Amino acid sequence: MGYFNYHTHTRFCDGKNTPEEMVLEAIRLGFDTLGFSGHASAPEAESYGVKDVAGYIDCINRLKDKYSDKITILCGIERDIFSYPDDNDYDYVIGAVHSLRRGNKYYSTDMSPQSFKAAIDELYDGDGEAFAVEYMNLVKDVARITDCDIIAHFDLVSKFNGDGENFFFNTCAESYLAAAKAAIEENVKYCDLFELNTGAIGRGWRKTPYPTPEMLDMIRAAGGKMTYGADTHSVTTILCAHDEGEALIRAHGFDGFTRLSINK
Repeated sequence: MGYFNYHTHTRFCDGKNTPEEMVLEAIRLGFDTLGFSGHASAPEAESYGVKDVAGYIDCINRLKDKYSDKITILCGIERDIFSYPDDNDYDYVIGAVHSLRRGNKYYSTDMSPQSFKAAIDELYDGDGEAFAVEYMNLVKDVARITDCDIIAHFDLVSKFNGDGENFFFNTCAESYLAAAKAAIEENVKYCDLFELNTGAIGRGWRKTPYPTPEMLDMIRAAGGKMTYGADTHSVTTILCAHDEGEALIRAHGFDGFTRLSINK
């Protein structure tokens, strides 16, 4: 079998390329399956959520037919816990948390190191660990709220934390790991498929994927499975660190990446 990726963004949201450009690159690289996952519209995603949902779905469906002899194409959506209601029929849903909320104000975890620090300072007077724990407490409900098939970038809150440098908080802090364990154990009741996300690698923010090794062990212990998500926003990262990622999860006891079972 060829490669696959379920986490793909295009110009319909905050990606750089058209869906067809992504499909052609996937075919060139030997993919057998490519899933598109535009950002669902949400208060905290007004600038990058899919605005033309009907156009997005129509475009992906046309590509399904056009390239059906070369690749399986899936039309998915990345739904945040704060996303607006959406009754469209997608092939699959990726569930995610991208921000914290206070009233009508949203504090992003992944826009930039500067905005992340400002959020920690404003909400917790510089206590990054407290911020990260609150994030994990939100992630605890992501599968239930989004009704997802894949849980995306489980510990996105560590995006700007470096590769062991712990710039903003200690990823091995007892309170943070306890919150992560509770979130994993709650989510597997609704969705047992977690994503090994290499998006921060593709964007140059880190050299390691999400989740952390400690959390991979927790997921396996809870009966969870791992799939691959490049979280790609460009044709240049559509297969970012795939082989290295699969080797990592195998080293933590998984049999390899799990594929979605699509009955549509």
